[in-house]
Amino acid sequence: MANTEIEWRDIAGFEGQYEVSNTGLVKSLKGKKERIMKPKRKKIFKRDGSTELGNEELVLSNGGVRTSKLVHRLVAQAFIPNPEIKSEVNHLDENKGNNSVENLQWSTRKENLEWGTRVERSAKAQSQAILSIDEFGTVEKIYSSMNEGGRDGYTRSSISYVLSGKRKKYKNLEWYKINNNVYSLLHRQILRRK
Repeated sequence: MANTEIEWRDIAGFEGQYEVSNTGLVKSLKGKKERIMKPKRKKIFKRDGSTELGNEELVLSNGGVRTSKLVHRLVAQAFIPNPEIKSEVNHLDENKGNNSVENLQWSTRKENLEWGTRVERSAKAQSQAILSIDEFGTVEKIYSSMNEGGRDGYTRSSISYVLSGKRKKYKNLEWYKINNNVYSLLHRQILRRK
């Protein structure tokens, strides 16, 4: 963010206790000295087995009641008008750590889900080739995608849980992502054996 002056505003419901800036910082006014708070980011396990960091989050307290707040929502509520009363805040650059006011916009759930490369990334993950291995280490089946596995009676969500490490097995099978070129080679070998 170039040449932007930092502006601070009270956080609604926490007036005089906390402030948020247009650059995405939050400071506590409690105690003898003001201090910039350090937000936390949870690790998100994605369906394709990869991980990413989630939104920045802080815990604010008021009268002994602690409340978890998302930093990007605090910035939007303080600095961005919302005349259409949209329920979500979107990161324009898809970087959940960039909470600058210039990077945020109010959006509907649908607008947020369809923003940027999300649909493209989701389609790519769904088209990843996979294989299943039985308890003896034998390749049971190979699929060009999770969708193909779904047509064979396996649920995509259950396969995803194994691929992301949330479960060890699904239907007594281990599941692995494989390179699409490896899939092509294995598939040709299976067709030759038939």
